[in-house]
Amino acid sequence: MSKRVLITGGNSGIGYCTAEQLAGHGAEVSLACRDQTKGQAAIARIKNRHPDAKVRLFPLDLSDLENVRDNAALIYRELGELDVLINNAGVVPTQQEFTRDGYEMQFGVNYLAPVLFTHLMLPLLKKGNQPRILHVASVAHWLGRINKKTWRGRKPYLVMDAYGQSKLGNILFSNVLAEHLQELGITSNALHPGGVDTPIFRHVPKAAMALIRPTLTTPEKAATLPVSLALDPQYDGVTGEYFANHKPALRSPRARNAKLAEELYYDTMAELDLPTL
Repeated sequence: MSKRVLITGGNSGIGYCTAEQLAGHGAEVSLACRDQTKGQAAIARIKNRHPDAKVRLFPLDLSDLENVRDNAALIYRELGELDVLINNAGVVPTQQEFTRDGYEMQFGVNYLAPVLFTHLMLPLLKKGNQPRILHVASVAHWLGRINKKTWRGRKPYLVMDAYGQSKLGNILFSNVLAEHLQELGITSNALHPGGVDTPIFRHVPKAAMALIRPTLTTPEKAATLPVSLALDPQYDGVTGEYFANHKPALRSPRARNAKLAEELYYDTMAELDLPTL
């Protein structure tokens, strides 16, 4: 039986390449995207390369928690069960922006909304076959500090500090899930796909990009890591890890701090008004 995979932000960049490669491996792929026009175009491209691919599209706007709840309910009704959830979608605005709920955009979209969405997808994952949750994090988590005072805005706004916090949050959340879901047979792992030339850099000044781009890999190459973690039998039962370059990688001391992970998790559940696992 083919794996049923749901990926957020699968219409461009690493997300699209991950979805396309998953479809090429015979997985049933669902894209959850904010921009439905781009999502439909992504599906058309995947179908063009893999005519027999089973791929579908759902709406999902991670900058709006009500939208996340509503569309999670839609996905729950439509899918019935799920084997792999890939929390891939993310943003890196260079000027401070805010979600509909008043959170700093990177914290809200990259971390907070995926926590909510993951919890709402757990009933589907519990019905899945050797279910896995993957969190696309970043080596930039080494820059991250968890600071509740910045969750609804920072002065001054420092883009990489905000990004680092959100990516540290991804790893800490993955660690908590790994511990709490192990008895259910659901694994949770985080990954750094590598520095990738994707639309996430669209707000970076051209002069800076001229320096950055030579260090970047392609989305196609980067996607091989989440695809492998999603499908390969060698990762059956592997949980609580952080991967880069197709092997376990070193996490920052904060990302290994179990007390910090639990504190962030309980604070996050309070923000979202959700019961803890």
